Amino acid sequence: MHGSPFTRSVWDELMTIPPGTTRSYSAIAASAGRPTAVRAVARANGANQIAIVIPCHRVIGADGSLTGYGGGLWRKEWLLRHERKFAA
Repeated sequence: MHGSPFTRSVWDELMTIPPGTTRSYSAIAASAGRPTAVRAVARANGANQIAIVIPCHRVIGADGSLTGYGGGLWRKEWLLRHERKFAA
C-alpha cells in the first residue's frame, strides 16, 4: 500500500464501507477531513491496486450514479449486486 498520507487515509475510509453499500466521493472526502478534495479522492480511489481488499467499487457519484471504475462500470455494478445478495 504505497501512497501519500492522504491517499492512504482515503483507502482507510474505503475499507469502512460495508459490503453491499456505497458512499459518494464527497462523503469520503469529508470523512477524510478534506471536504473539498473530491477530485483528490477520485484520484486516490483510482490508484488503489488491490481493488477487492480495498473496495473502491463501493464509491459512487453524489447523484447516486456509478462512475469511474478501472475494471469497467459493468463490473462495478456486478460487484455491488453480488455483495447485496450476501450482505446481512
